[in-house]
Amino acid sequence: MPAPFVIDLCGYRDGRPSTSDKNDSLSIELGQAFFDMLGVPQDKPAAQSVDKKWSAAMVEDLGRQLSDVAPHLVVRAERRLEEFEQYAHLKALKSLAEDTAPEVSDALSRLEMELVPRQGAAPGIDLAELAADLRAAMAAADDRRRALIDLLADESPLRLDVAVDRPDTAARNTNSGVLPHLVAGFSLKWSLRTDRLQDPRTQGAKMASMRRGRMPHFATVTMEPRPYMLGRLGRGTGDLDCVYHLALPTLIDAVEAVYVGPARSKQRDMFMRMVEQRRLRDYDDLVAYVGTL
Repeated sequence: MPAPFVIDLCGYRDGRPSTSDKNDSLSIELGQAFFDMLGVPQDKPAAQSVDKKWSAAMVEDLGRQLSDVAPHLVVRAERRLEEFEQYAHLKALKSLAEDTAPEVSDALSRLEMELVPRQGAAPGIDLAELAADLRAAMAAADDRRRALIDLLADESPLRLDVAVDRPDTAARNTNSGVLPHLVAGFSLKWSLRTDRLQDPRTQGAKMASMRRGRMPHFATVTMEPRPYMLGRLGRGTGDLDCVYHLALPTLIDAVEAVYVGPARSKQRDMFMRMVEQRRLRDYDDLVAYVGTL
């Protein structure tokens, strides 16, 4: 069965299925057959801001379906990796970029405002001079710290389009308090473009290398119909656990109807091997698997 929210997301843009590449005639042919089998009306316009609408619909549906079989799990949209206990250490660099010694600065302010005026001509240490020296030392240390931070690579923080976590087994992190444990994360790609095809795999590789603890289940969820593009994403080296499709049974029927003849059979056979090897799975499999975590 297709994901229950998929029809609401589908539609046509300039007469073409919203999953199709306008420069690829086979993509349009396959997309048309796919949408016809799904029952998408040809006068239905494509959804605006499909990514946000999709992530909200998927969070709601997963939360509803998991409420009985896995009530301990929480489903959320748009989460940063450092919000979870396996990745809490990623906050460290951001913390370094901020004032690392506010207590010292406050103490110096009190010294300057309260003690220095009362010292008068009393012998001993000149508190005003001491405060000035301390502030100069703090400023020099801050300049050195910021210079080192500027030399480091400035990477965008990794985000998950949809995250599933287990807050009831949250671990205590001395720097971050109690954080939930990430059990699954998903990258949502309505369709696959060549220039963004590697993004999910790169994200999966970073998640694996950066984690401190158990690796969460990580996969891409897509509505892409083309076997070639699905193969380029799904036949990877383990960066993704698998690729989930929002309407795989219907897509199988569409591929078998469109990819006929010697020129297209190779792509059809590759697509079917991905399904048989469970590199490509249906949305129902996603729900069932997450319910076991």
